[in-house]
Amino acid sequence: MSPLLCYQLTRRRWNSIISVQTELEIHGDIRLAGLSRDLDEANVNREILKAVIEKAQDQLVTELCGNKYARNRDARFKRAGTTDRTLETRHGTIEFKLVKVKSLENGSILRPFLLYIGLEPWKRIVNDLDFECAETAAILTYRDSKTVIENLTKAKVSKHRIHAYVQEVGSFIDEKRREAGNGKVDLLYADGTKAHGHNGEKNEINVIVGKNTETGEKNLLGLTINRKWTETAEQFNGKADVLISDADRAMRNALIEKALNYQLCVNHAVREVGIHLWKAGLPKKERKEIRRRLRAILQTLRNSTVKHLKDRDIERLLWRINKTLEALKQLAKELLDEGLTSAARFLRNSANYTVTFAKLALKQVRVPYTNNLIERLMGEIAKRVKNKWMHWSTQGLENLLNILLTRYCNQENFNRLKQKYLNQEHTFIHIKIT
Repeated sequence: MSPLLCYQLTRRRWNSIISVQTELEIHGDIRLAGLSRDLDEANVNREILKAVIEKAQDQLVTELCGNKYARNRDARFKRAGTTDRTLETRHGTIEFKLVKVKSLENGSILRPFLLYIGLEPWKRIVNDLDFECAETAAILTYRDSKTVIENLTKAKVSKHRIHAYVQEVGSFIDEKRREAGNGKVDLLYADGTKAHGHNGEKNEINVIVGKNTETGEKNLLGLTINRKWTETAEQFNGKADVLISDADRAMRNALIEKALNYQLCVNHAVREVGIHLWKAGLPKKERKEIRRRLRAILQTLRNSTVKHLKDRDIERLLWRINKTLEALKQLAKELLDEGLTSAARFLRNSANYTVTFAKLALKQVRVPYTNNLIERLMGEIAKRVKNKWMHWSTQGLENLLNILLTRYCNQENFNRLKQKYLNQEHTFIHIKIT
């Protein structure tokens, strides 16, 4: 049997259709795995692409110069020979005869097909893998990305080429992300981390993520490298219901105006008290006991909040909130009496922020009491960029993280941005199998 495949390629610029037909003969029983392997070894895609290129060039030159050997007095161009041309694509190396034409007005020699396919005269590598290379490099190292891309395609790529694609795609995503605006944001998360820079310096990474509780949609709202939190906060122009973060003062001060309420992550609150106790020189056993007491107070409030959200016992929940604040105040007083001033001050100043989730539950509003969502995102950053041997420039790190975080937060939005990037030149391909 000989299935017949007909491929049609349409370019809006020329309003033309190029049809290429190829026949495949299959002998014996069909086993899909073996058939797929055989087609891959035969590199059918390369032959089809080469045929499309030759057909498209023939049609283009015919439109400019008329039929070959025909006399066309109205033509502005005439054929001026051919030259060998090589293109490196995802399907491998393609060799074909590039037709040259001569302008009858000024005598200049042109290669119109290169303009038609959007390729510079000196260029041999077709950028048909740029987005795939950048997306892969956002997860794997540049060296591993090179291996994966070359194993999955017939293309030959270099680490430097992949790096260039990351800069181009990352910059594009950052621009489109800012143009798109914020959308509806109920929960605002923020966190920061560090990565190795050059000459022993550290890159400061600031990230803001928003979540729509109704749809569950998450989006990257802010990303800066080696900039102040006030500059990161400027990327978010909306107003969220709740800001959830750790106890970083600069971050909180920059974003506190961007939300109606502020919830201090209870896990970080316990951790922060432990740090103050450690700095004060308190023995480990005593630090552990104080952290246990604080965690028990907040955990009891959390359990009561879950219960009373179900039974709607508002009065009992209000009593539990007040009881929790009294317990926190008492613990802070004990710490102050022991001379642990900084820990007592932190606990006293942050007590109201640790119970925000319970106060909002009085209005039947469910709010997380930890910032686990963005902590998980920080883990993705650490996995990709925080290895000891990695050293990043400011711009290179920012472009890579724009790809990584946009994809991690919202795959659908990332796919839309991918389509925008790939369709920038308004090329439309329709494949018809008959």
